[in-house]
Amino acid sequence: MESRTVFKLFAVSQPGIEEITLSELEDLGIEGKVVPGGVEFKGGLRELYLSNLWLRTANRILVRVASFKVTTFSELVKKVSRYPWDIYFPFPQKVKVRVTCKKSKLYHSKAVAERILKGIHHRLKHQLEEAKFEDEGTSIIVRIENDFCTISVNSSGASLHKRGYRVVETEAPLRETLASAMILASGWDRKTPLIDPFCGSGTIPIEAALISANIPPGLNREFAFMKWKNFDGSLWNQILENARESIKDFPEVYGFDISEHAIKAAVNNAEAAGVEIFLKVASLPKGKIMPLVYVITNPPYGKRIKVNAEKIYKEFGDWLKKSFLGYKVGFLAPSNRLVSATGIKCKKILSFSNGGIRVNLYCNR
Repeated sequence: MESRTVFKLFAVSQPGIEEITLSELEDLGIEGKVVPGGVEFKGGLRELYLSNLWLRTANRILVRVASFKVTTFSELVKKVSRYPWDIYFPFPQKVKVRVTCKKSKLYHSKAVAERILKGIHHRLKHQLEEAKFEDEGTSIIVRIENDFCTISVNSSGASLHKRGYRVVETEAPLRETLASAMILASGWDRKTPLIDPFCGSGTIPIEAALISANIPPGLNREFAFMKWKNFDGSLWNQILENARESIKDFPEVYGFDISEHAIKAAVNNAEAAGVEIFLKVASLPKGKIMPLVYVITNPPYGKRIKVNAEKIYKEFGDWLKKSFLGYKVGFLAPSNRLVSATGIKCKKILSFSNGGIRVNLYCNR
């Protein structure tokens, strides 16, 4: 029988795309509230599993385990030991404790992490080994601000942007969560042919194919919650079965890139993702390709390119106007100067950081 425990949950998403994450939750029938850096929501195991499996723009799903006022280390250990940590750590394992302290009497993050583990050990009958990296095991996220402590457990494990299909990388790849945010925010109807003329290792075309075919981004990976004491294998298998039954046919999705290495990477990644997309080595493809298309892309800019970015954006805009009878476009740009170079009338839809560079998504919808 499905557990009726209600968890306080938090979908971590990159600042700037929280509203897209909220929309995804609402599509799953889950109500949420946007706060800086993510979306707060409540739910049982079903909602926990669904959000991990289906959210394309979230990085992690956290379970808020504890929250309390604290000013001393002894008080911290005592209060931490009150919570049912055996649910999340039913056997000896590695755990990473990540701590941030702000405007509090307890300000030494390493000392706080040591006391958190000490408090958990008081509750458990076994010891936990501290992991060096967050992806090694279940992670605990601790935030102490104004002497108020919030402790969360990461139910996802490795970041949700790790879909499992990126077998070959290229320089400065676009993160999968950001590619999905671009596609979802662009207004693409999931039927009209989609083109990415600067596809790199194929992230945008692959994510577009996954979205249109209704394939969950987490279908081929594991999650930290699978090792929890309260893991409901029957419920999880039912959710997976329902997801597989909802998969649709692939639309027309195209990816082009001037780099042969990039296209080879894209082909390998698409194969690993199990999606059908057309990939070809080419600069901006010539000729009247289609009467109506969606173009969603991340043109080259910043230090990773050696040519004039303004020239690339101008050629991109000229190509759109000459090649299609009608088009909808969504593209990233770090400056208004590059947007103006395209000659396309568009407006800013999203703003976020990509590879340390502040960029905006511009669409003509």
